[in-house]
Amino acid sequence: MRRVLFLLLAVLLLAGCAGTPQSREAGRTLVVSVLGAETVDGQLRLTAAAEAREEGDPAQSHGTGPTPAAAMEALAGGGDRVVSAAHVEHLLLDRAAADRLPALLDYAFRDPQQSTETQLWVVEGNFASVWEADPARRMEVLKTAGRDKQGFCPVTLRQAAGALAQGEPVLLPVVDGETLARTGAVLWDGARFTARLDRDEALGAALLLGQRIHWTASAGEDAFSLRLVRCALRPRWKGDRLAGLTVVCTLEGVRTGGDGGKSALEDRTAETIRRALEKLQRANAGGLLLGRAGLAQPTRWRLLEAQWPRLFSALPVEVKVTVR
Repeated sequence: MRRVLFLLLAVLLLAGCAGTPQSREAGRTLVVSVLGAETVDGQLRLTAAAEAREEGDPAQSHGTGPTPAAAMEALAGGGDRVVSAAHVEHLLLDRAAADRLPALLDYAFRDPQQSTETQLWVVEGNFASVWEADPARRMEVLKTAGRDKQGFCPVTLRQAAGALAQGEPVLLPVVDGETLARTGAVLWDGARFTARLDRDEALGAALLLGQRIHWTASAGEDAFSLRLVRCALRPRWKGDRLAGLTVVCTLEGVRTGGDGGKSALEDRTAETIRRALEKLQRANAGGLLLGRAGLAQPTRWRLLEAQWPRLFSALPVEVKVTVR
């Protein structure tokens, strides 16, 4: 399956993807933007939701089957109207159904109507509570935050499939089942979740990945609006042996309150990065950062590639943060 995903991924990267329209109900056809996936009694249960329009109620439909194709067929053909899942913008995955993700990705790349730019979210808590309000409308808030890169970058099905095809882990954003508020991230290794990062640790991981995000932070009575300028991962060597890792981050900040706190802010951000690295090291998730570490020293790439998987989890780490 990985070979199929890799080939399809290459084609899509060349072709690009068009934007997806908002969820809507047109006559007897319901076009949905949010799709949920969970395991119920050993079967895959899909829930499709469309945003409420004018005075109407949010529309939902359900389908269950042993495979994504069977569940989608039940979803699209059930009830008194046709359900179209061709423009799904968000896929919400119950955390307990992590083993379903490879099959869902495989189905997405085989179905020519399914957008691979669909954003992927992991739901913690009561999955059923997601559908009690209007999930399509609430997800628009997270979509806007992700588009503006306010503390995180969303993960698409295409990006998750790329990681799976190359045998690399990927960080997936986590939302709360009751509120759909973002609460952190989970590390997925292709078959299961291996680590849970809280909101601050997820921010530290985003900085390590070099994501050009912005966020607000405070240090005592001082408040700042911050933006990542650059975060470099520099391997340290003892001869030809990998001996450590130095992380150097530069941030731009605008003071929004108080008159000091710059040094405390740098220390706090460095601690956030260290905590994220500790989680990744305990999960032995060096593949998430190998490429970025290699960018700093391309002439030593072969040495780094050979030693990184074996030594990453025990590497001494130094973190330096500068706010300007």
